[in-house]
Amino acid sequence: MNEPGRQPRGAVSPAIALTLVSIPIFLGALDLTVISAVLPHVILELELPLQQGLDDAAWMVTGYLLAYSISMTFMGRLSDLNGRRRVFLIALVIFALGSYLVASAQTWPLDLALQAYYRLVPGRPDVAYVTLYVLIGARMIQAFGAGAMVPVGMAVVGDLYPVTRRAAPLGLIAAVDTAGWVFGHLYGGVIVRFWPWTMIFWLNLPICLVAFLLIWFLLRRLPQERKPGRMDWVGVALLTATLTTLNLGLGREPGASFGGSTMGTPGLSPEVGPILATSALLLLAFIWQQLRARFPLIDLALFRRPNYLLACCLNLLVGACLFITIANVPLFINSLVASTAEEGAWVSGWLLCALTVPMSLASVPGGWICQRFSYRLPTAVGLLVAALGFLTMRSWLSATPYSTLASNLALTGIGIGLTMAPVAAAVLNVSPLAEMGTSSALVIVFRLIGMMIGISGATQFGLWRAEHLGRLWLPAGADLAQVYAVGIRTMETVISETFLMAAGVAGLAILGSLFLKAQVSQITHGGN
Repeated sequence: MNEPGRQPRGAVSPAIALTLVSIPIFLGALDLTVISAVLPHVILELELPLQQGLDDAAWMVTGYLLAYSISMTFMGRLSDLNGRRRVFLIALVIFALGSYLVASAQTWPLDLALQAYYRLVPGRPDVAYVTLYVLIGARMIQAFGAGAMVPVGMAVVGDLYPVTRRAAPLGLIAAVDTAGWVFGHLYGGVIVRFWPWTMIFWLNLPICLVAFLLIWFLLRRLPQERKPGRMDWVGVALLTATLTTLNLGLGREPGASFGGSTMGTPGLSPEVGPILATSALLLLAFIWQQLRARFPLIDLALFRRPNYLLACCLNLLVGACLFITIANVPLFINSLVASTAEEGAWVSGWLLCALTVPMSLASVPGGWICQRFSYRLPTAVGLLVAALGFLTMRSWLSATPYSTLASNLALTGIGIGLTMAPVAAAVLNVSPLAEMGTSSALVIVFRLIGMMIGISGATQFGLWRAEHLGRLWLPAGADLAQVYAVGIRTMETVISETFLMAAGVAGLAILGSLFLKAQVSQITHGGN
């Protein structure tokens, strides 16, 4: 049995191991949002109709996020059973394979898909849409590998570092993952400005090869206590179905106005209710199956441990308010500031750096404060700072200088960064070593679910408010100048109110953080 922090002779230092696993994690997270720079080029190359093509091509983002989340739910558990290094390397190979398939999708993978189509379906296929579906499938393969690397990487930290030194490196892993999908917009914009969009995915291959060789050789003596048992594939299927239906429900476009509404309020699509109800029923089935399984995918007794459930819920709230910000910045710039789509992508990418760079940097002192004092102090202070940042962003107008926008985002980023390490440590420090992979996955999955809820809620609210305010402020027979002025005022108001929503979510999280218990001094090395 290996104690965290006590390395076998010849083992690489924890700092080097942390660096090695962080690079592929960053790359996988980068590819979550790098696709935003690719979608217009894909639609143009395939000559898809603009609106329908954009809706269908958006699955290159949605499908990635879905596969990313699903992979996290059980690959951490798989690493508990079969070893961190082995599972991490398998995930890295899957990610590299997906990258290759995306880059080469319009060659032999398309030919293969067309041959299958001709054999299975009568008639001539729409080659453009077959190509798009090949790209979506390849992106989901990519995401499956990328999502697996995050919880396994966090579990590596749990294996290498003792409880008293674990918070800072956990914060670094969380910051690397978050920074990846925030920097993706800028990275993709730079690449497609100088090279074909496929270059983004070709560049992944040499990086993955070098990372594979270094991890295979340098982490061959990685310590880990493996848990006996077997994989709960029924639980995997139920949880996959739960997340899939949740993603489909939250991602539905708003439907037509409700009949009889005096305000013309846009309502939810009629499919949303049944889809979300199905997701809830699948979740109940998953819980029931976990309670009766001999080797459950997630031991539900973990949620009875001090801080475990509370910290997971705090991560969900952090994910919700963070993604509201990430969605609002490009919306604000493209709607109110930029004169072209290219300028909007460029400015949005740089402004989002003002959020993510301070967030990444603040995660390290957040870990130090957590190790010296408690989970509660950096979490509550960080959430308070983030809430203040959201409140300052309420004053954004189309004429607000970039320096003010950047400083407001930096304040928010610092606050969120301070929470990353203590929230993750609060979960992992009470997790048995044999459940470290599962717990690491739950930390991130809860944040991803928060992101989906945050962006869905903000979108529905924004559409409702925009239509209501437009009807309220736009006079009958308005000319073009009045329509433009009302449109600007409406967008400024809606974005301001959405930032207020984010501040409210952060405030709720502050209240929750006050109930975090004092940091434990050691964890159980045995069972649950």
